[in-house]
Amino acid sequence: MKHYSFLTLAFALLIQAPALLAQTSKNLYMPREIKSAYDQKTRDFSGKPGERYFQNAASYDIRVTFEPRTFWLTGNETIIYKNNSRDTLNRLYFNLYQDLYKKGAPRDAGIDPANIHDGVEVLEVSIGGKIIRPEQYRSFSTVFHIPVEGGLVPGGVAEIEFRWREKMPVTVARRQGTYKGSNFFIAYWYPKMCVYDDIEGWNTAGYTGQAEFYGDFSDYRVEITVPAEYTVWSSGVLQNPAEIFYPDILNRLAEAGRSDSVVRIITKEDRSANRVTLPAEKHTWRYGLTGQTDFAFGLSKTYLWDAISTPVESSRVQIHSVYSPEAVNCSKIPGFGRQAVQYYSAVSPALPFPEECVTFFEGGPGGMEFPGMVNQQDFRDGMESMMVTVHELGHIYLPFYAGSNEQKYGWMDEGLFTLIGFMAFCDQAGDKEMNFLQMLSSKYAEDAGLQAVDVPMMQMSYKLGDFTYGFVTYVKSAAAFLVLSDYLGQEKFTKGVREFLMRWKGMHPTPYDFFATFNEVAGEDLAWFWEPWFFSYGYADLALGKVTGANGKQQAEIINLGGYPVPVKLKVKYADGRETLIERRMDWWKNGEKSRLLEIPTGTIAEIKLDPARIPDANSANNNFKAR
Repeated sequence: MKHYSFLTLAFALLIQAPALLAQTSKNLYMPREIKSAYDQKTRDFSGKPGERYFQNAASYDIRVTFEPRTFWLTGNETIIYKNNSRDTLNRLYFNLYQDLYKKGAPRDAGIDPANIHDGVEVLEVSIGGKIIRPEQYRSFSTVFHIPVEGGLVPGGVAEIEFRWREKMPVTVARRQGTYKGSNFFIAYWYPKMCVYDDIEGWNTAGYTGQAEFYGDFSDYRVEITVPAEYTVWSSGVLQNPAEIFYPDILNRLAEAGRSDSVVRIITKEDRSANRVTLPAEKHTWRYGLTGQTDFAFGLSKTYLWDAISTPVESSRVQIHSVYSPEAVNCSKIPGFGRQAVQYYSAVSPALPFPEECVTFFEGGPGGMEFPGMVNQQDFRDGMESMMVTVHELGHIYLPFYAGSNEQKYGWMDEGLFTLIGFMAFCDQAGDKEMNFLQMLSSKYAEDAGLQAVDVPMMQMSYKLGDFTYGFVTYVKSAAAFLVLSDYLGQEKFTKGVREFLMRWKGMHPTPYDFFATFNEVAGEDLAWFWEPWFFSYGYADLALGKVTGANGKQQAEIINLGGYPVPVKLKVKYADGRETLIERRMDWWKNGEKSRLLEIPTGTIAEIKLDPARIPDANSANNNFKAR
């Protein structure tokens, strides 16, 4: 055994401090497959990718034709797939998301019977030029898989070719659909590789309609052929605009790319005069997209088109809105989006906005994000339109900048950018005191602690029912991040978010990577917060107990009924008109106490109130004391 001097040992401990902090913290529950990732050194206890981290890589070359009159989409694609793992892959797994609408498919909720069909028709699939026999096809839920002769060895590359056809939804559907008969948002439309990662291997949960998605960062070259009267908006960058648009449209597009004011690219007059796309029977729109997790597009022969741009560092980000002439608030979206991009880039997460262009397509219901595209309904309330616009743009950071697994941990992106989105919304709405955050606390109080709804966040998102999913993924998670930001302070909280996103740019983080990153930024082990809020049953609910006075001291009992740590704000009013506010940060509860005594300055008390404003609290009825 070697002997180290005190200084040598101290130095060794210093340079290992982040890892030791994470490893010696209170043990959070960790599933076996995640433990294995640390053992295999694909993950590091510091919250960074491990030295043996890997991601498989895919590039898609897709040619697709969509026929609006029949709703049929026909395509062929070539996927170049590289196995960067250390495993031999004997089968390849793909998502055929439109099988959600297949007769008899498992679904989380009912769908319009008009959209039910016989499933995606795989006309032919081959690997390396060798056709796979149909009897070798296997499928379950929305997952399709085929054998690989001899296996795809580590470092090996497979060339997979698909020919397929499918009928797209004919009415409004989940996150996609047909709107007003002749406007289409096309999502989840191509055979897509399932993710093979260092945690689970093949991720094959299937799509049942509720939980969202998990995709590798891939490159796309896409050709979309549609009747010439239709305008297409899409993920990626249009490669052949001059082959499609009239010169006036091209000039306005160029102007929008440098304008701080809204440019009307397609107007009612343009539609009436039929001077948008050049005369032809059909047009083929060619797009390129690099390093993204998905590809979606929309098309219409009636929609109008507005756009604006804003400077971010040395470039400009464009926000586009395409919408029906009857839309109420869609024309405001470019302005909403421009301010949101500025907030996200400069304030929180204080990272330059990572997309060059985002197009909002009037559809719905609600809002749904894709790389470079948002499918969003025309909200009748302008403030709601602003709020959803701001929220959806936040997703460009998560899961499209850092690629979290929404199938398992939907709260990571939804909760984080519900809170940050609320802050950006308050900034845009002129709410300097951020009073709108009280909406979040009020929403939390509606369902917190209810048996069927309030479950630990670390349960798999794809296992949650409708109401449970909505509460856990959006409301509870945002409430947790709200109290965390209160504890750390906004500057340190933002630093934690930014550091996490930068560490996992273009990669796949887990919640444990998030927890470890925040531990490091906070400079302390936050397991006392992570464990109850993310792993345990319970809720946020403080109550005011007995108020006592003796030996010249006055004390109020604060009871933690729900068990979760939250900050304390106690307002005391005295009979002589004086008021005082006593505050404790949420680490006051870090040792798991069920109740604590809080000393109150002496005086004749008229009223005491636990103030739940901007603090999650399941029941504010137990927060008051009044002298008789």
